[in-house]
Amino acid sequence: MLSILSGLAENESFSIAENNKWAIKRRFQNGTYKISYPPYGYDNVDGEMVVNKSQAKIVRHIFDEVLSGKGTYKIAKELNDRNVPTKKGSRWTSTTIRGIVSNEKYTGDVVFQKTYTDERFNRHNNHGEKDQYLIRDHHEPIISHEEFEAAQDIIEQRGKEKRLEKQSKKYQNRYPFSGKIICGQCGGTFKRRTHASGKHRIAWCCSTHIADIKKCSMKFVPESDLEYAFVTMMNKLIFGHEIVLKPLLISLRGMNSDETLESIRAIDKKLEENTEQRNVLVGLMTKGYLEPAVYNKSNNELLQEAERLRRQKESITRFLNNDFQNLSEVSALLQYATKASMLTGFDGELFARFVERVLVYSREEIGFELKCGITLKERLVR
Repeated sequence: MLSILSGLAENESFSIAENNKWAIKRRFQNGTYKISYPPYGYDNVDGEMVVNKSQAKIVRHIFDEVLSGKGTYKIAKELNDRNVPTKKGSRWTSTTIRGIVSNEKYTGDVVFQKTYTDERFNRHNNHGEKDQYLIRDHHEPIISHEEFEAAQDIIEQRGKEKRLEKQSKKYQNRYPFSGKIICGQCGGTFKRRTHASGKHRIAWCCSTHIADIKKCSMKFVPESDLEYAFVTMMNKLIFGHEIVLKPLLISLRGMNSDETLESIRAIDKKLEENTEQRNVLVGLMTKGYLEPAVYNKSNNELLQEAERLRRQKESITRFLNNDFQNLSEVSALLQYATKASMLTGFDGELFARFVERVLVYSREEIGFELKCGITLKERLVR
């Protein structure tokens, strides 16, 4: 009965969800969908988007600055220096500025279903997977269509000049180190900086330090030092692969032995026995041999035991999968180190292949966290 009732409840929930999706889609099509949380520059008044005059001035200022050729980072910095709050009262970023400049709602139009939720309730950007609906003159505009299109052209041209592709991983990872250098002091991600003068023209600096030097005192690390440290680390592995990588590979193979698989089989057997015991309880309850209170107590205990066993199995399986992944990565690294010659320069593709991330402990020491699960420390030589 529990299985039947839960099945009916699931079907009813699915039916309600589908009906809601259909109703929302119809409101998209006829333009009656209410935007409950409008973007910066607008307020929600009785379900309608109404211009917020003070915020609208900032929106026009942002578009004017973009049209004058100023970059999004400089615009964000200027607004932060002026203590202008965002919609949620936080700090302005380049991403926030780009989001405003690319939002068609400021022209008075609106595009519905720019994002969608899949069956597992994960939200995705809609790049053609679902229908989109354009409603013109939906609300009062803040800027003209001509200004909006001109701003898009400028942003696109900047991307072409920097060899960036929209909606591409290349936009986020233009350089081998992009998104992979982590500050050991605050946990922030390092950003690439180009210095106008000095010995180290290109360097990487903690994003937290850039935003507020009081929150993180970690100074920049020259890119050349990072590259040299990686070359040194790889040459050590190439030279000493027999001492470092081979024992690690043997150790991981031992961990993936029959003992772990036998543990999983034992848990599966216990789960089968648990299911059989619950079926017996249902049978006894149906025939009237068990009081409801006794049945509920015994059944709950078995359900709790089954949940504990399932969590234990998931934990072992996750551990085993990680070991298999590490085993594969160690094997690939050993195979490379066995055949490779000593490196004479930095190789970005090699870095991306074997390094998960770089941990900056100080300006003198960093750690390379490899995809095979080990972290190797290197000193930065200046």
